Amino acid sequence: IISANSWMQFPAGHEVRNGIAYPVDWLRIVFNPTFPLRLIHMVTAAYLTTSFVVIAVGARYVLAGTHADHARTMLRMGVGMAAVLAPLQLFIGDQHGLDVAHYQPAKLAAIEGHWDSKEGAAPLILFGIPNEKTETTDYQIAIPNGASVLITHSLDGRFPGLKDFAPEDRPNALWPFFAFRLMVGIGFAMIGVALWGAFLWWRGRLTSQPFFLRIAALSWPFGFIAILAGWTVAETGRQPWVATGILRASAAVSPVATGAVAASLILFVIVYGIIFAAGILYMNRLINRGPAIEPAPVDGMPNRPLSAAEAAGEKLFGNGAPS
Repeated sequence: IISANSWMQFPAGHEVRNGIAYPVDWLRIVFNPTFPLRLIHMVTAAYLTTSFVVIAVGARYVLAGTHADHARTMLRMGVGMAAVLAPLQLFIGDQHGLDVAHYQPAKLAAIEGHWDSKEGAAPLILFGIPNEKTETTDYQIAIPNGASVLITHSLDGRFPGLKDFAPEDRPNALWPFFAFRLMVGIGFAMIGVALWGAFLWWRGRLTSQPFFLRIAALSWPFGFIAILAGWTVAETGRQPWVATGILRASAAVSPVATGAVAASLILFVIVYGIIFAAGILYMNRLINRGPAIEPAPVDGMPNRPLSAAEAAGEKLFGNGAPS
């Protein structure tokens, strides 16, 4: 999925004949320029998301006073992994952003809310509202020269703004702008929780700080929301293209009535809403039930049904048979 999507973001290894893209080099198609960092970014996000689910469940058990041994293990494993991966993801995301700047400059301009490259160094806009009509970002809270430093590593560096692209060739800035800030904001929150947990672990207080545990218990959706926000940036920032430079979204629309499309979309939302809710309820029930704990083994033997080989061994050697 990541490889196919990366090719759609920046097609490579093909040639266009009579309006049709034909493969020429499958290695360049599969391992296209935006693929490696996109894959690393996504895999790291998946492990980080899992880490915070484990942290949250462990914290929930500690607060409830149940499954103490399992809870300590969950917290240590989750915090240990998150303390490594959360700061690492910040670095990976920065490198991926440099890829975007090189291969998808219009997307980067939308993410940054950057309109006019002729105005000099670009500020890092922490908050604002992109205005498509006036081609400005209103109500800015910004760090002067910040975007130039991040993108070009120079105080006065310049990079293309949205005005450098024809209106029909640039994305609507609103979606990538806000989705990116949601993703990054959650990312910094995850770094904070992970490093806070690592510090408490180092001090021997990981399971005895109620305020941290309450925050940790509520942190389970962080990764899921950040991933959804990241994919929103990737897909809305690619517009107006399905495959950049090859196929526009407007040309890819099927000749289906608007009502039929709306009805199918509504049904998809309803069905997936039910599945999502059922999944959350089921997982919550499993968490409430707690880890399945087997009774202690008797005489060193495993407390589970014997396999055929073990049963045959008992017949031959009695209870001393190796398991």
